[in-house]
Amino acid sequence: MRIAFITPEFVTEEYYSGGLANYVNRVTRALASMGHDVHVITLSSIDEDEFAENGVCIHRVKVKSVSLWYQRLTRRRLNRTGDCLKFSYFAYRKLQQLHREKPFELIQSTHYKACGLFAKLLLRVPHVTRVSGYRPVWNKLSGARASLDSRVIGFLELIHYRLAKNIFAPSVTLKNMLAEKANIKNVRVIRTPFYQEIRQLDDSVYKQYLGGKDYLLFFGRLQMHKGAHILGQALAEVFSKLPRIYAAFVGLDASSPLGPSMRRYITQKCDGSTERVIFIDALHHERLYPIIKGTRLVVLPSLIDNLPNTMLEAMGLGKPVLGTIGCSFDEIIEDGKNGFLVNPGNPTELAQKIVEVWNRKDLDEIGRNAARKIEELAPDKVVPQLIDYYQEVIDANKSR
Repeated sequence: MRIAFITPEFVTEEYYSGGLANYVNRVTRALASMGHDVHVITLSSIDEDEFAENGVCIHRVKVKSVSLWYQRLTRRRLNRTGDCLKFSYFAYRKLQQLHREKPFELIQSTHYKACGLFAKLLLRVPHVTRVSGYRPVWNKLSGARASLDSRVIGFLELIHYRLAKNIFAPSVTLKNMLAEKANIKNVRVIRTPFYQEIRQLDDSVYKQYLGGKDYLLFFGRLQMHKGAHILGQALAEVFSKLPRIYAAFVGLDASSPLGPSMRRYITQKCDGSTERVIFIDALHHERLYPIIKGTRLVVLPSLIDNLPNTMLEAMGLGKPVLGTIGCSFDEIIEDGKNGFLVNPGNPTELAQKIVEVWNRKDLDEIGRNAARKIEELAPDKVVPQLIDYYQEVIDANKSR
């Protein structure tokens, strides 16, 4: 098949830090390795037409910020909306050009920022949409201010949902949420493939900050919906019960209703033990994976999530994950067998669970069970399901 992906973030770009970029990277590389002609159209700060990496053809689309007249017209209240629409339009233009040169059989876009909206409306090519979240719930639990900009982007994403006949999501949790909150019921569940895509690791950051230390690990953006503040609130009790433990946070800092810096908030909650909290900026996988491998326990106390890459990466590397019930973790984790579960939003329960499991003699065995569970998401098992779905969409389009 000749397949195009539209994404506002990708691993080739300096600014990327999210799970979407990692998902698109893994699935496109897997498809290319199976002989498919795969193209990625991504937002970029670099004006470069085309290059190939790992068998995938990447097309960078550089989009200038919205014009001054637009900012004045909207009183600078819809700048992000304008940026989203510009990328969606220019991604469509790039796809149109490539499609004329050699037709695509299928386009896959994400709902995020409605980046596939123009392609869906204007290109007569079978189109599938992968949903990775539902903005109103994510915004509420992250404490994000409901600005006009965010509401309009959410509305554009909803239009994208409504126009999409073919939608899939990585988790049953998200499928049920879309049915309940947005009355979108035509959602298929296709799991995210996982494999360790980095062969050459760099343990320099691990050695600099964490070598020789016993530490629990949180990684990902330090946001409220990821539960970073819940772990921060739990650490005082954890430190009092486990005198040798450190807590490592790897990821970008973020503001929230709790303050301008989540790092500062967590530090304040650990007053008296701040030397046991270690913050490290977001890392590429070649430097992140040694830190994951060096931890005893990965703690991901999300308030809402969607089969996150953080869980897949930690379990795939043989580490037990402590996740939250009802947030998609429990679709993969069996408490006490291949990981651990707690209720979301409860720092006392989280602290008690960390203390309870930290000195378990079977923690390494639970990590091995986690790795075996993630083998079910190997590309040779998951990607054929995606290809079958693509073919089903293509065949239905031909019959129409």
